Amino acid sequence: MKIIYKIILGIIFNFFYGKVKISFIKKKNKSVNIKKINFFSKSFTLYEMDNARIFTDCNTNVAYISSANEILPQISFQQNKDRISKVSHNSVLKFGTPKLKYKISGVVFSLVQGASGNNYWHWLFDLLPKIEILHRNNMLKHIDYYYVPNLNPYVVDTLKVYGINKFQLINSQKLKHITAKKIIAIENIYFKKGFFQKQFENIPKFLIISLNDRFKEFISSKKSSKKIFIDRSDSKFKHFQLANNKEIINKLKQKNYSIVKLSKLSFFEQISLFYNSKMIIGVHGAGFANLAFCKSRTKVYEILSEKTKKRNAIKTICKHKKLFHKKVIAKEVMLKDRIKKLFLDVSQIKI
Repeated sequence: MKIIYKIILGIIFNFFYGKVKISFIKKKNKSVNIKKINFFSKSFTLYEMDNARIFTDCNTNVAYISSANEILPQISFQQNKDRISKVSHNSVLKFGTPKLKYKISGVVFSLVQGASGNNYWHWLFDLLPKIEILHRNNMLKHIDYYYVPNLNPYVVDTLKVYGINKFQLINSQKLKHITAKKIIAIENIYFKKGFFQKQFENIPKFLIISLNDRFKEFISSKKSSKKIFIDRSDSKFKHFQLANNKEIINKLKQKNYSIVKLSKLSFFEQISLFYNSKMIIGVHGAGFANLAFCKSRTKVYEILSEKTKKRNAIKTICKHKKLFHKKVIAKEVMLKDRIKKLFLDVSQIKI
């Protein structure tokens, strides 16, 4: 019934907005201007689209649609289960753009990437670097508004560093279908194709360098704990939770570890915390993105399950930053409420 509803809704909106087709941009296309811009001696493609529109389901699809009603494969994003897929899988080709279109008066720069854009890790490594690219190419002054995944504090705070105000941010969670006089987007920096989780192994070192260059002046060197445990018990996600979290916390406190819930800290407090730490323990999660701001030789213990031990996102950041990294494999256990959690023998960590 849900699919039938989506098809009917798509037919209705196709009547108003037209059926979306696939387009492979030619340089002669007058409504789409393609430029090459440089960043750390690398070349990236920027697209300027006149009278275009963007549709996102805030989940697995983002469609950039030209004035000719053609989806642009080079910058649109779609996931098919756990893979980044070809544009033929984009939902707008089957279901149209089933949201009312909101017109923006001005130039809009897009920073949307489906559901992953709502994640702290993806914001730092996938999306925020695109702002840095514009900044280094002296292009931010030409942008009126920014189409962002959400208005989380870390989004607002990091953009403020670039002189971007909150009133310039368009929340894609509320406005999933927009059109503007001009829409600008940059190709994905390292997210290309294949399994979603494998993409993180491609995070380039220059992204880490650029983050440090931009935010180092906001890092506080005030005396703080040198040993921290990242407590994920307040996470809204049920995965990567420890069944014996309290036991681990009690044992680590005896070893002078500070227990931190990153959701309670601002972006600037987080990066300062990691910069000043020498030993970091935690279950695999987005908070480890802050490792980008650590000093070399910091020790990192990443807790994973047997099923997820091949994930190498955090290992990649540690390699770029020259940090000591060790994966600690915890047992997966089924609790009475049928929720799976991890059980860790704390003796596995050399504290």
